[in-house]
Amino acid sequence: MKFIYYLLLTMLLVSCGKIPSPSLITPSESAYSQKVSYGKAPSNYQKILKEYLIQKLKNYKTAKVEFINEPSKISIDHLGDTFSGYRVCLSINERVGDFYRGYRNHFFLINQEQVILHLFDSGLLTIPFEYCVSRDISNEIYIDDIPDGNTDIAIDKMDSVTISKTKEGIGNTYISCLFNEKEITYVFNEKQEVFKKLDGLTEAKYSVKFNEAFIVASDLKDELTINRVSGSATLLNDTSSPGNCKLTNKTKF
Repeated sequence: MKFIYYLLLTMLLVSCGKIPSPSLITPSESAYSQKVSYGKAPSNYQKILKEYLIQKLKNYKTAKVEFINEPSKISIDHLGDTFSGYRVCLSINERVGDFYRGYRNHFFLINQEQVILHLFDSGLLTIPFEYCVSRDISNEIYIDDIPDGNTDIAIDKMDSVTISKTKEGIGNTYISCLFNEKEITYVFNEKQEVFKKLDGLTEAKYSVKFNEAFIVASDLKDELTINRVSGSATLLNDTSSPGNCKLTNKTKF
């Protein structure tokens, strides 16, 4: 009897929203993902999601979204059926009356340029992390490198969003110094308090102290002082060598 009451309550909650609430049954990744068709990769996925949300969200003009990932293949089992396509996850903050209800994760599955499945955090279901993000250690960053800002994107601006992956070496400053016509390249990461010299494929780490105006880096042989305002520098070793430093972008060939 309790089960029937619980089931009726669930059906009532599902019928209340414009976007159907997902089932209490948590979907699972399909074991037959290699035998299904994912369709063509949706290069216009932003436009597809934009048009879908305009139709499905009651107050889409005030809703804000954040892209969690780019499209990637996935096949999942849900309510006895297998759904395959390209998944994209958004975090959506809808406005209800005068207030925003807070960001909720939404999972979209696109196949043949259509949204064939839409699940979201509703209290009845929590979207698993792995459904939206494939773990990749090359994308790991330190907590200090997390951006301070949180960009809100309106629904009608979605198709102009560019998603970029975290780049290796985030927070690094590349410094080129000239001493007695010899160029030396250094890498400085202020947040991680790391300073090192690059010599070909060899990296030599220095102990470093700094403030807004100066960087002082040293190892067993050298002590380098850089004026961060003027770019002037002094390299102390066997002989004192005045020089000049400048910032430079990391260039790859």
